[in-house]
Amino acid sequence: MLQSRTADQQHGVADAVPARRPERLHARALALMLTDQSARGIADRLGELIYSGELVQGLHLPTVRALAAALHVGPTTIASAWAQLRQRGLIHCDRRHGSFVRGPGRLAGRRYASLPFPVPVRLDLSTAFPDPALLPDLAGPMAAAVTGTHWRSYPEDTVDVHLAALLRATWPFEAEDFTVTSGAHDAVHRIADVVLQPHDRVLVEEVAGASLLDIVEDHRAQAMPIRCDDEGPLPEALEPALASHPRMLLIQSRMASPHGHALTRRRARALVPMLAGSDIVIVEQDTAHELAPTPEVSLGEFLPGQTLLVRSWNKSHGPQLRVGALAGVGRVVARVRARQRSTGSWPSVLTQRALAQMLTDPQAQETIRLARARYRQRRHRMIRALRDHGLAPTGVAGLSVWVHVRNAGTAIRALAGDGIGIASGVPFVVHGDGRSHVRIGTTLHHDQEAHIARTLAEAHRGQPD
Repeated sequence: MLQSRTADQQHGVADAVPARRPERLHARALALMLTDQSARGIADRLGELIYSGELVQGLHLPTVRALAAALHVGPTTIASAWAQLRQRGLIHCDRRHGSFVRGPGRLAGRRYASLPFPVPVRLDLSTAFPDPALLPDLAGPMAAAVTGTHWRSYPEDTVDVHLAALLRATWPFEAEDFTVTSGAHDAVHRIADVVLQPHDRVLVEEVAGASLLDIVEDHRAQAMPIRCDDEGPLPEALEPALASHPRMLLIQSRMASPHGHALTRRRARALVPMLAGSDIVIVEQDTAHELAPTPEVSLGEFLPGQTLLVRSWNKSHGPQLRVGALAGVGRVVARVRARQRSTGSWPSVLTQRALAQMLTDPQAQETIRLARARYRQRRHRMIRALRDHGLAPTGVAGLSVWVHVRNAGTAIRALAGDGIGIASGVPFVVHGDGRSHVRIGTTLHHDQEAHIARTLAEAHRGQPD
């Protein structure tokens, strides 16, 4: 139970136990609400009850042993269900007072908010922010955009015509409709606003971006993890998951994946027959495509009527641009654009025009080419060091490294003592033991690879927390 408190504190949550005595839910009453007695089934059903408001915030839950006895299952089954609910941010466990419903109102953005290292460190590798030294100059393109834009009047369209022409010419499939957003996460959030309803099922990779899991959970949908290898989602994992009639498949096709996989054309062809027979909406997030060393592959090439592709340029061209592109299924994009018009919530045409300038500027293109090579070298150095110390990092490309470490908590604390911050695996997984993995950003230049690998290897040989 001490581990549970540490996990809650790691997410930046310090819920106080209510001063007055909270209402207690008896084990027999809760057992009557549960039909699936597996840990996943219990966690999913309680999640539905919390989202619907039937189990209100502050409600005192039965003890692990009491509920296990009422359901005639082992205590470890209930403990596993409780761990999944804690990880989703739906319950709070206190060693002295027990377990309480936290409620869905506390969910917004909690995973992503937990990523930056909580204390100052000299080398923060807990995120994968771009190296400022590898970003192209923004001053010239912004000045040119101001000069060439009628910025004193309202734009006639939400999309700058110059940027639209460039993107349509390079989009990997014939999209039914097109719009721009304030970055990739804004695009996915707007898609979810249009497509998802509470309790909808969303298929995600077993290791997914923290912000994407936040979006799913903030919309009160149920994230269902799909096993992957270096080529993307496994067909044998996807096929049975489709039987549950999910509303959306949300994947990170290459550089953005924490796992480091990159969807191959061979894997895409294997997935297409399964997806073609369903009404699922496919959302691909390709947030660093300009930096990717792997070939471009999109499910939209095969299923354009089901696919939405999201791109952004924050990693490659600078975080201040805040421009994302969304194209694909016409009925979804049209509704996103209509909501943008009604609220005035589209990125500035000035910023869009500046991006268009950078996408065709030879000097900016040379800077991106250099950044692509440098990021690849830095990731390879980190992977080589980890392998030299007996560890097994995953993936083929990316801006970070995902690695299994049996005693991740010890490693994170040891590196923090040396002024180096890395991220726990907890924010990146829906179910399972994220505490046995770490993510290491590889965008920054440093010479600490061997030290980091040695510390992780020592923790891997130790006992789990």
